[in-house]
Amino acid sequence: MIIQFIWCWNMWEIILNSIIKSKIKCEIYIKTRTMEKENMLKEKYKVNLWINKDADIVILAIKPNQFKEINLNIFNKNTIIISIMAGISIKKIKEKSLSDKIIRTMPNTPSLVWKWIIWYTATNNILKNEIQLFKKLFSKTWKTIALNNEDEINKITALSWSWPAYYYYFTEAIINIAKEMGLSKDISKIIWYNTFFWAWALLEKSNLDIETLRKNITSPWWTTQKAIEIFESNNFKNSIEKAIKWAYKKAKELNNN
Repeated sequence: MIIQFIWCWNMWEIILNSIIKSKIKCEIYIKTRTMEKENMLKEKYKVNLWINKDADIVILAIKPNQFKEINLNIFNKNTIIISIMAGISIKKIKEKSLSDKIIRTMPNTPSLVWKWIIWYTATNNILKNEIQLFKKLFSKTWKTIALNNEDEINKITALSWSWPAYYYYFTEAIINIAKEMGLSKDISKIIWYNTFFWAWALLEKSNLDIETLRKNITSPWWTTQKAIEIFESNNFKNSIEKAIKWAYKKAKELNNN
């Protein structure tokens, strides 16, 4: 089996390592944009540094704004194209290729350090064994979850794919407030990271739902309740809802452009 990577951004090496760990027998070809990166690939991995037109699988490890620059018509109609591009629809990929076997995925940067979910949707004519192959190639790094259609990818882009940025944004605010209150930067970071991690760990292991866990901490006469009242008086939930819906709208616009 021949696997072809076209260009490479942050995600490609995670995918490559997942394929290597899967121990599926294959030849790997990589074509990137710079000699510097190709020299690094030569040293680090036993891969071929050119495009093989007979590839069984093509992985589009490129940024959306680079999509117009690539030529997919060189591959045959049975080639499976796996895209990790945000905002580029299956329809657009079909228009630039001979293949009708396309899997559109949505991974994210937390995969650099943790086994993350990769959401995907595929064209109808991909066979079950081909989907199983895709899952096996990605299984060492991601848990794969199928979606019914591409609009669900747009929704999850706003809710999940963008979530790390939302979390970092909220973290920045907490750390800055802690520093303004006189705590050192190091202590501020430890407080937030440690609190978030253990709150998540308790949620994962507890038999209680998230609302009950929140209420158990929110005593009516104590500090947490007052903070939540301030959040609510400033329409905190409404702000989140408005932001997510605008992100979803933007995701749809990117797919339609």
